[in-house]
Order: sequence, then structure tokens, then C-alpha cells
Amino acid sequence: MTMNDFYQYLETMTPLRQKQMKAAVFVNLIDKVENITTLSKFEREKIASELKLVPFEVRDEQVSKDGSTKWAFVCEGGSVIETVLLEFRDGRNTVCISSQVGCASGCLFCATGQLGFKRNLSAWEIVSQVLFAARKLKEKGKKLTNVVFMGMGEPLLNLGNVLQAIKELNDPAYFNLGRRHMTVSTCGVIENLKKFIEADTGTTLAISLHAPNQALREKLMPVAKAHPLDQLIKVLDDFVRKNKKRVSYEYLLLDGINDSEKEALELVKLFRGRLAFINLITFNPIDGSTFRSSSREKANEFRAILEKNGLEVTIRVSLGDEISAACGQLAGKQ
Repeated sequence: MTMNDFYQYLETMTPLRQKQMKAAVFVNLIDKVENITTLSKFEREKIASELKLVPFEVRDEQVSKDGSTKWAFVCEGGSVIETVLLEFRDGRNTVCISSQVGCASGCLFCATGQLGFKRNLSAWEIVSQVLFAARKLKEKGKKLTNVVFMGMGEPLLNLGNVLQAIKELNDPAYFNLGRRHMTVSTCGVIENLKKFIEADTGTTLAISLHAPNQALREKLMPVAKAHPLDQLIKVLDDFVRKNKKRVSYEYLLLDGINDSEKEALELVKLFRGRLAFINLITFNPIDGSTFRSSSREKANEFRAILEKNGLEVTIRVSLGDEISAACGQLAGKQ
């Protein structure tokens, strides 16, 4: 029995024991079988010899001056993933989780993309990151309020396990996190995006856009070559019609690359009349990159053009860059 087989293990148990195990792990946030007192001592000893409730070991923990926490977890087989907890002053506590070890998308501005793809995480490995963060918050008398699939990996290239994780986290009988409190971020893998929409998860959808046209997007994001922008937008229009929810578009501002008035006006043309929210992001430095973040003045000018033309837009506050925990910086380093 490997550490990742929690769900398979449940299938070997009676419905009552399954309910007790899930309640212990998801509701009471117990991380050791020995502490599940609803089971007999004999059952605890037997299960503990066969199963670990946490499918990774903590290799490193770093805390930023802004309060962000990053953990590096060693998974079975030695793979390393990173998870980030963001605690906001307004009471929101958001965990940014990984869905893959590495990433195949190869975005030039992303440290994870430079690692290449190693493997998919199981649904249990995905969920366990959330539970780990929830336990840490519980120790401080706080609750987890939001989950974002914005860590290492492309969630839609691990679609089956991501969908299962969302289902488990949303289940009212267990972790009971509202679907609107979960966000899935994707580069726009078109065929899998269609399947995601069909699954009707009710979660928020965030698109890594970063360019207002196909040519520039291909230069920054090699994955865009196989997933043209016009086709992607068409699929997203279908998502909006079906879900009556706006799509969030992530736009990384790179100095001299995509932050001019020309690109701003192209964005206006692209999204005029569409239910969209533009999230402008400052570039966070990564090893070996020559990119630079747009200046605050340039970012404000870019935002002003979008707002003047009726688009909803904000500039995301960057947290965790001091410990390489900000957007695009996760690379499994200690």
C-alpha cells in the first residue's frame, strides 16, 4: 500500500468506516490514523501499518515578511512540489496548490515551465495540500476560505484528478468548501477546457492570457501554438453563456514586451462586450530570465486605458516574492 492510495483504501472499507475516515480527515483535519478515536485501537493499528494520511514529507517551510508561507513537499518517489498559503488582512486565507510536478507548457516567464513535465499529482496529493494548509490555519484559530489551482503545473492536463479533487473539497459532508471559493487557472488547453466546462464544476475560471494577440502569445507561451487565441475565446464565450459567470484573464505586465498602449487597445478590442475581468500581474524575477516587470507608472497607465474603455481591471498585489512564492516562481527549490 503506497502513501497515495487513500481513496483506494477507502473502497476496501464498509460504508460506515468510510464515513468515519472521511469525517476524521476532512472535517476534524486529523493527519494520523492513530488519532482517529472513532476507530477501535485494533483498527487504528492495522490501518496505520498500511496507510499514511499525508502523502508527502515537509522538506522546507519559508515565511515571508508579508505573512505568506511556502512549503516544499517531497512526494512519493522523491518528486518535489510547492504550496503557498496567503493570509490576507480582510480575513481571506487562500492556499495556492500544485496539480503536477513540473509543467509541459513551457511559458518563458515561469520558473515551473522551465522544469519541464515530470508527472501528474494524484487527486489525494492535490487534496492533501489543501488539508495541510487548513491544519496550519486551525492551529492559529483560522479557517481556510479559498483554494486556487495556480501552483505548479497545468491543471487541465491533469483533468481527471483535478475534477476529483474539486468534488472532494466541495462535498458538503466533508470539507464543504463552496465551489465559488475555488479557482482553476489554465493556459487554455482547448479540448480539455471543453471537458472542464461540460463537467460544470461551478468554480471560477482564470485564463493565463499575457498577450492580446496570437503572435505575441506564441512567443511568450509555446503552448499557445497548439491552442490558438481565437479558438480559445470562442470556447470561453460558451463557458460564459452556460455558467453566467465572467472569466478572469491573467495578464503579466512585461516591460517593453506587452505593456504599451498598442497592447492595451488590442485588449480593449478583444474584450469589449464580453463578460471578462482583467487581472494585471507584476512580473516576479526567476533565475535566468531577462524579463523585467513594468514600472508602477506604466502599469497604472495600462490599467487606465482599459478602465477608460469600460473593462473591469485590477492590478494584483504580489505576495511572497521574497521567498520565491509569488506567481511564476514555484520551482521546487529549497
